[in-house]
Amino acid sequence: MSVWDRISEIFINNEIIIAEDKELYSYGLQQGILMILNVTTTIVIGIICGMVWQSIIFLLSYIPLRTYVGGYHAKTQWRCYIFSILIISVALLGIKLIPWTNIIYFTLMFFAGSIISLLAPVEDGNKHLDSIEKTIYKKRSRVILSALCGIGTLLYIIGYPQISICILVALLLLGIMLILGNCKNKLRRLNYV
Repeated sequence: MSVWDRISEIFINNEIIIAEDKELYSYGLQQGILMILNVTTTIVIGIICGMVWQSIIFLLSYIPLRTYVGGYHAKTQWRCYIFSILIISVALLGIKLIPWTNIIYFTLMFFAGSIISLLAPVEDGNKHLDSIEKTIYKKRSRVILSALCGIGTLLYIIGYPQISICILVALLLLGIMLILGNCKNKLRRLNYV
């Protein structure tokens, strides 16, 4: 029995939840702890790199859109965690090391926005979407994408390029995740034929 199941059992024994909801609560507890671990790790990496606020802006841009665009997902929680560490490290290095110019910024913003708008949502092998979900996720992802592009561009124009760059890097990595997820789905379909 996992630690999540034990906690759910305690909730059942104390009549906080009903027994039929045990699996749901166990899963929710596990996901909540993993999210806290990912956020904490991101902030620690930000501290190590001297880029705490950049890591927070990145997360605030990345997480809401990732929820609806989908894309590549690792097969295990451990691989997901390692991949997340890699993503935040690449993001912070990109923010710090790329020589950001107007041309680079606006070209990459157009590229990332186009990829996300065209591909989202990309379902995962473990989470299939029906046609209604695809329509809803596409609309929500485009609304969030539009807001992030608008905020990022406005901040860039009025003189806050570092915040804009954090948003852009989140969009770029999401675009890459969509491309990877799309390729993974195509390869999976080829293997089943």
